[in-house]
Amino acid sequence: MKLIKLSDNFSTMEKPDIILTKEDIVYSKIGAALISAQRVEFVAGQLLELLEEHGQIYGIMTEDFTNSSEKSKKLRKKTLGQIFRFLKLNPKLVIADELDEYARLRNILAHKFFQTHLNTKSDEQMWRVMEFCYAFGRFSNRMEKFFKGFLYFLALRHVKDMYHLPSEMQSLRSSFEYFMESLNHNRLQEIQDESIDSFDV
Repeated sequence: MKLIKLSDNFSTMEKPDIILTKEDIVYSKIGAALISAQRVEFVAGQLLELLEEHGQIYGIMTEDFTNSSEKSKKLRKKTLGQIFRFLKLNPKLVIADELDEYARLRNILAHKFFQTHLNTKSDEQMWRVMEFCYAFGRFSNRMEKFFKGFLYFLALRHVKDMYHLPSEMQSLRSSFEYFMESLNHNRLQEIQDESIDSFDV
């Protein structure tokens, strides 16, 4: 089994040399993909809470969403599927096909990944796992950027113009542009130089 030495890449760490096997690398990519899914669920949940609390003020919610928001508020803990289902009640502000596909892939990763991708330790399956995790991670990046752009869009409705937004929200300007472009094309757009191994915290 091939071993990979990481000490040269982590020269600032005061740790002994770390030797990773191919299996270690595979599991690290699975972990990165799972964290990317948690980021999407977190920001989507924030967005839904905001719409539930202030939807009538924004004046952009559909009647179906408004009627369902009280039911949604009663759910102490919402799954990603439930969050997406409520968001899709505003079809002009989300891309339903993208939400459905993301939820499908996330469920494979969270609930079926061992059966579908990890039942052997062959090199072929290793690369299949890596391909899935990278593709899913990039999908997560696009979903997260879209939802952050949606949050920026809502924040604009509380201020005179974008220059009056809090500095933290102003940093999401590019996400807002991505949100609008994706809505215009009815498809999440590519993100240049995206990675599943780096993200804002």
